[in-house]
Order: sequence, then structure tokens, then C-alpha cells
Amino acid sequence: MKNKIFLVLTLAATLAFSSMPANAAVMYGDLNSDGGIDALDIAAMKSSLLGIFTISDTKVADLNGDGSVDAIDFALLKSYLLGYISTFPVDTGTPVDPEDAWKENIGKISLDSTITCTGKGAAVSGTTVNITSGGDFEVVGTLTNGMIYVNTAEKVKLRLNGCSITNSNGPAIYFQNADKAFITIEKGTTNNLADAKTYSTVNSEADAVLFSNDDLEIKGAGTLNITGNFKHGISGDDDIKIENGNIIIKSAPSDGIHCNNTIKITGGTLNITAASDCIDTDGDIIIENGTLTLSAGDDGMHSEAAMTFNGGTTTVLKSYEGIEGKTVTTVNNGTINITATEDGLCAGKQLVINGGNIEIMCGKDPYDSNGTITMAGGNAVIYGGGQPDGCADCDTNNFTITGGTLAAVGGCTSSPTASTSKQCSAILAGPALNAVVSIKNSSGTEIYGFTAKKAGATLLFTSPALVSGQTYNMYNNGKLTKTFTTSTMVTSAGGYIFGGGGGGGW
Repeated sequence: MKNKIFLVLTLAATLAFSSMPANAAVMYGDLNSDGGIDALDIAAMKSSLLGIFTISDTKVADLNGDGSVDAIDFALLKSYLLGYISTFPVDTGTPVDPEDAWKENIGKISLDSTITCTGKGAAVSGTTVNITSGGDFEVVGTLTNGMIYVNTAEKVKLRLNGCSITNSNGPAIYFQNADKAFITIEKGTTNNLADAKTYSTVNSEADAVLFSNDDLEIKGAGTLNITGNFKHGISGDDDIKIENGNIIIKSAPSDGIHCNNTIKITGGTLNITAASDCIDTDGDIIIENGTLTLSAGDDGMHSEAAMTFNGGTTTVLKSYEGIEGKTVTTVNNGTINITATEDGLCAGKQLVINGGNIEIMCGKDPYDSNGTITMAGGNAVIYGGGQPDGCADCDTNNFTITGGTLAAVGGCTSSPTASTSKQCSAILAGPALNAVVSIKNSSGTEIYGFTAKKAGATLLFTSPALVSGQTYNMYNNGKLTKTFTTSTMVTSAGGYIFGGGGGGGW
């Protein structure tokens, strides 16, 4: 029956072409020049692509303006009739860039008991949807045991529009090959992905619920729930960029997000629970914005290269070490709150604090650098462990303070370097638990105050309000406990310094 209908449509289109006036006005998509765009035009284009007849005027069929009539034009015409687009690219006078041609292949993947898909290069094999051409594919429905598998040299976008995919043999979504992989979480939708506890040999290269061998970009205004049972929640061999969306990684036996190159987060809400690191990469981690809530068995965030915070809110609820960059860890802006059993904010070579609001509660060193520490701005209240751990641990003893406010409580501290610092600091005896600490100038004006969330033998304090040559009084629960004068860039008036003595107390 379908073949008969197609033959009738083809015949009608052919007859229409044969009677088409030579001087008819051009309407892109109106292949039979009957003044409208409908199923007859689809039939005509399909017949042309199948070689049944040749379109006399290919201009009206070249809907993307690239000089040829092919499957992309057929997809555009179909998308127009389905209401996905209201104009053709050629109507705007701007031909489609070959680099963007993949966007014109618009398809839909419908899961549930019977899997169907449209769009060039999308096909079903059992419970696997194979995508072998670049395109923009909407994904809906529920797949209880299968996956979406992508293998093409072109870019592919999957629009998750209220879908649920579970696989008992491998990942839920597997970009084995793509020029670039895009995931869009459609606005107002909830989507669920889960993988298997063990992967078949066919999927042995993949190691995450959502895996990409190439650059992966995730964005949208919906929710994506990921349950990892094998290794990682999201993993990529190249860069991973998260622009927005509500992403919840409920579990991951290893890392929540794992990457071999750069991980960049520019927005969205991420809630990650992982047995190892919540976010881990061999490259850089860059946080521009967004809200991150992390609960890790190992590190909240770990980079084998550089770690940079330019904004956003990052909360590490549970970790062994909070945030670690193996080379440089830089905080330029944003809010960071860390809870860790070991060290808090760590760097292999340089720890740089230029801004932001930081609070750390950890079992050892809240600031820990195997190289240098440079503080030029920001506001921080940090708590470390008892001796021999402390407030700020700078292995090279090159600790420069030029700005910002810091109250660091712990067993002991590295001393700021007087020769390179431009802002005064004081090393004092630390507070008791829940003590209300107030530091006032000689006029009785409070320049800083806080309530201690942890006891410590040492308090390292610095602030732009701490001026050289002035006398200050420190109070504990309203009681005067220390008077000190900032006669040098670094004033030692109690507490303990790494490698040195100490004394004093409340």
C-alpha cells in the first residue's frame, strides 16, 4: 500500500513538473511550482534522490544553498513540513557553512517497547540506536536495556527530552567517534541514565554512563540524573564543557566526572557523589560559574595540571582532600566551602588566592602547597588540625601576602615571608572552640571578628586593616587576651610556626 501511495505521489509530482511554466517565480521547497510546499514536493525530492527522474530546476530544491541537492535538503524539507523550522537557510541569503551542515539533519529517537528513529544515519539494531551521520536528534521515551551509540566523523547533538536509558551490558550513551559530542537537556524535563556493573567486550573502551572519545559539551535547562555502576558517571578522552543544566550524579564507583584534558564549567547546578574523586582530570579544571555540591570518597576535585576558580559556588561536603591542583591552584573569585579529613585547598607548585570567599574545615592543612603561597585578595576563614598540622603549610617557606583577609586556625603555621609581603600579618595564640574572637585597634574599633568553629593553638591573621606600627587588642568572649604591635611586616605574638617555637595562649 505504501509503495502505491509513493508511486501516485511521484506521478503527481512528475506531471506537475511537466506542466510547470518556464517563467514561474522561485519558491524554495516548492519543487512542483504549485504555489505550496507539501507532500508532493517531498515525493518529488525523494524521487530525484533515488534517481527516478531529474529535477529541471535544482535551485528550488537546494534548501541550504550549498550548490547541491542531497539528503540534507531532504531533511530540511521534511523538518519544514513537520513544523520544526519555519524557513530554509537559503531563504536568509546565507548558505549553510559545510561545518554546520550536520545541524540540518534533524531527527527523533523514540524509545519504549518499539524503538523508532528518523534522520539520516540513525538506525535501530536490537535495543541499540546507531548514529552514523552528523545530526541533531531528539531523544524521548524509556529504554530498559540498551544504549545510543554514535560513530561518525561529524558533530552529533542528542537532545534529551524526558528520556530514560538503562544498559545492562555497557554505557547508556556511547560516543565512540564524533567530531564533537553535544548533550542538550531540554527545559523542564527529567532524564535518567544508568549503566551496567560490568561491560561487554564490545563496550570495553567506554568507562562511564555517558562516555565520549571526543570533546563533549553539556547544556540545557532540564535535569539529568546519572547512576554509575561500573566506573565513572561522565567520562571523556578530550575536553568536557558544562554550560548549564541540573546534573545529578547519584553514584559512581570511581570518579563522578573524569576527563583526560580540560574540564570547564561555566554554569548550571552539579550535585555529585562519587567513591573516588567527584571531578578528576589529567588536564586543567576551570570553574567560571555554577553551583557545585560534591561528596567524595577521595578528592572533591583533582587536577593533574592547573585548577582555576573564576566564580560560582563550590561546596565539598565530604572528601579526603578537598581541592587539589598538581601544578597551580588559583582562586580569583567565587565561593568555596570545603570539608576534608586531610588537606583542604592544595597545590603542587603554587597556591594563589586573588579573591573569592573561602571557608575550610579539615583534619590537616587547610592551605597546603608543596611550593609557594601567594595571597593578594579574598576573604577566608580556615581551620586545620592540631600539631604538627596547621593553618597554612608552605613547603618552600615562600609565603607572600599583598592583600585579602585571612583567619587561619590550626596547630601551627608557615610564617608569611616578610621580604616579599606588602600587607601586615600576625601569628597569635589560637582560640577555643566556639570562642567569639574580636580584634580591635587602639581606638576600640573592631577590624575583624569571627566565632571559632574549631579550636587551635595558632591563629594566623592578616587584613588590609592591619597597619604597620599600630597596636591592637585581641578579645576572646569579651575578655582581653593579647595586645600586640605590628612593628614588622610579620608579627609573632603567640601560637606556633612550622620549624620554630611558639607560646602564649588564651
